[in-house]
Amino acid sequence: VNLVEKERVRVAGGKGINVSRVAKTLGEPTLATGWLGGRSAGFIKERLKKEGIASDFVPIKEESRLNLTILDPVTHSQTHLVEAGPRIFPSEVKRLEEKIGDLVKKARVVVFSGSIPPGVSENIYHSLIRLAYREKEDIVPILDTRGEPLKQGLEARPFMLKPNKKELESLIGKRCESEEDLIHEARALVKKYVQLVVVSRGKDEVMVMEKKRLLMVSPPEIKPLNTVGAGDALVGGFAVGLSRGLSLKEMSALAVACAAASAEEGREKPLSFKRINQLKNKIRCREARE
Repeated sequence: VNLVEKERVRVAGGKGINVSRVAKTLGEPTLATGWLGGRSAGFIKERLKKEGIASDFVPIKEESRLNLTILDPVTHSQTHLVEAGPRIFPSEVKRLEEKIGDLVKKARVVVFSGSIPPGVSENIYHSLIRLAYREKEDIVPILDTRGEPLKQGLEARPFMLKPNKKELESLIGKRCESEEDLIHEARALVKKYVQLVVVSRGKDEVMVMEKKRLLMVSPPEIKPLNTVGAGDALVGGFAVGLSRGLSLKEMSALAVACAAASAEEGREKPLSFKRINQLKNKIRCREARE
């Protein structure tokens, strides 16, 4: 009988934090914000400080949620236990809006990501994206959420949208039975709402579409440890690429390498800049015809 060593690792999570972690690893100035409260607040702030990630959170009355991921190294399965989020009060929503209004003035790219906690309107991302554009015309907003907040946020015309295949199907209200269907629906979004659509599909090619180009990006072969946060790492890579003005191929390879490194190393230890570069050199981008 093989006995597997039991490990318990506590990390500062959340989609925005995961994005900032990637940006920090790549040497890009970054700041994480959002709502934070309760006993978890001190731990998260201290952990981010140790990692060198700047943060500026809005304090809330209720406790920030805890999520538990159970990894089975034998079957390579993952079980996710997700708490309900804390209730956010109107005054706390207003304070976050004020903070984001100030922060975007100094930013080049802003990522809006995550689910909507109780007490917050489902049009929150729509409001925040419009706020960002009012404060800084050339800001580059990225939207990464799902469900009704995604539908409403899209109406504010973010620069980039990052759904996975299931989230895209939910957005359009039907299944994409073929790759051609997926391409057709992504193209419709680019024509009407955004400049860039990135569709992640697990181990399959990542679809990267802008108005005149479509790239299919092949992830490198890895042995995944923990895929939680890999999608956020993908977003982080694109955010850095957009901030630095990289070409579509360069930023796509960088972003997919970040996602692969995150899945390979997990969030239990720091991302490796060296490993990201190694994986980036193994990624293939092909121009696709529609």
